[in-house]
Amino acid sequence: MPNWVTVQHVACVPPVNYVGKMAHNFLATVVVFPLLHTIAAGLRVTEVEVPRYLVVGQSATLRCHVALEGEVLYSLKWWKDGKQFYQYIPQNHPPAVVFTVPGITINPAKSGLDEVELMDVQSSSSGQYRCEVVAEAPTFTTHVLSANMTIVDTPDSNPRVTGLESTYREGEPVALNCTSLRSRPPAKLAWSNNNHKISKDHLVHYPSTAEGEPALYTSTLGLSLTATSSLFAEGVLNLRCTATVHVYEWSTDVSLHLDNVTYSQPHHLPTLQQTDGATSALSSCLLITFSLFSFYVLRLS
Repeated sequence: MPNWVTVQHVACVPPVNYVGKMAHNFLATVVVFPLLHTIAAGLRVTEVEVPRYLVVGQSATLRCHVALEGEVLYSLKWWKDGKQFYQYIPQNHPPAVVFTVPGITINPAKSGLDEVELMDVQSSSSGQYRCEVVAEAPTFTTHVLSANMTIVDTPDSNPRVTGLESTYREGEPVALNCTSLRSRPPAKLAWSNNNHKISKDHLVHYPSTAEGEPALYTSTLGLSLTATSSLFAEGVLNLRCTATVHVYEWSTDVSLHLDNVTYSQPHHLPTLQQTDGATSALSSCLLITFSLFSFYVLRLS
């Protein structure tokens, strides 16, 4: 059996620059919290569209769908965590006003009544986003809907697996660590074999470590096994470590090899072939005695 370890990195989620192009196709899940009471008539927000999860550096398009119900819109406002960052009043010139709020950078070229675009989102962009509409006099009907957005700071790379040996012998311990570097929130790690999660009895949990401000977290999950032929199908054990941050996922595959060389038992040599001093002297004495005996026999004949 040759001595080698096979390591293959599998990224189940495209890199950040590619994810940004796809974000609104499969990550922009709309989360809407309706009011507890039903509005029979009047101006109202029917739906709020906010990306549920985004990666640091991406753009976010916020949409507020409004039903006028015979009324005239006076204003539309966006709030983040109770702080107003955008206002649109159709009769004003200009109609749009931007307010300074941490984590909010608006692209004015792509913002108006129907939608607002946030550029270069950061961790501080996470929070609750609320759209508020107000009708003209005399009703001044007001209605709001909210949705949450979470910004993910992805790990520096795919998970790293350490502790690998070139080969393992029957009965030897297998001790591996899987580490996901610098993400926010901390990555959740899991070990699996052929798409089956490994029992928690074989896992070794370590606390996450934090560095920087805002903090980025490094997560580590250990694996402890005993090498057996039943565990290594045809001499190979394929393992996968998966790191998950919300809906994003990264994986690393490793293959472990069992050393199946059969070692024969040592042969015990005859006593006369040993080379220690006492045995050598005895052998010499016997040889001399045998030679003298042969010479005596020859003389008699």
